[in-house]
Amino acid sequence: MKVLITAGSTQVPIDRVRSISNIFKGKTGKQIAQYFSDQGDDVTLITSSVDGVFLGDAARIVYYRTYDELMEAMKKEITSGEYDVVIHSAAVSDYRVAGTYIMKNGELSELDSSGKVGSDHDEIFLRLVPTEKIIDLIRDPWGFKGVLVKFKLQVGVADGELIEIAQKSAVHSNANMIVANCLEWMNERAYIVDASGDFVPVIRKDLPQVLWEWIKIS
Repeated sequence: MKVLITAGSTQVPIDRVRSISNIFKGKTGKQIAQYFSDQGDDVTLITSSVDGVFLGDAARIVYYRTYDELMEAMKKEITSGEYDVVIHSAAVSDYRVAGTYIMKNGELSELDSSGKVGSDHDEIFLRLVPTEKIIDLIRDPWGFKGVLVKFKLQVGVADGELIEIAQKSAVHSNANMIVANCLEWMNERAYIVDASGDFVPVIRKDLPQVLWEWIKIS
């Protein structure tokens, strides 16, 4: 199989030296890429993390830092039409910075963020607007027709509710399956859920193997 895997987390710039990101480092995506590579698959890993990536000779690694760089790299790879499987495990920013402001005379006044916003302000206000959902571009308009695996993280929900959310999310994105877990126990276990609602619980360390097996029979 020719497999594209994303890992890590995106940054959205506040100015040229500051950004907003999240807590994820890409460990899961790298482990999946390692396992698939070890099985002889042709793997391309798009990742924000440069540490601990030791894939086989057939593997490619593409690095990104920002949301826009990830979007560009994924579009380029997927529209090539070369891939059988896309596993999108990267933690993508849900919002981007659309403006940086201070309060001046009772009104918000926008700052110039083309360079470095000064550190002499008592308060700074950021305007955040939603980013485009990259996962929802993979089928249409990018035209991917292979096996699509989406990741879904929730916080503070029961297992049954998580599985229901994952199923609906798979249908929404036209994904073949979703790897779903909760922040509270994401390092211990996960569920693989398909669009029909079938699911299997997975111990965290076994996720790459079980995911590979599910993809093989899908």
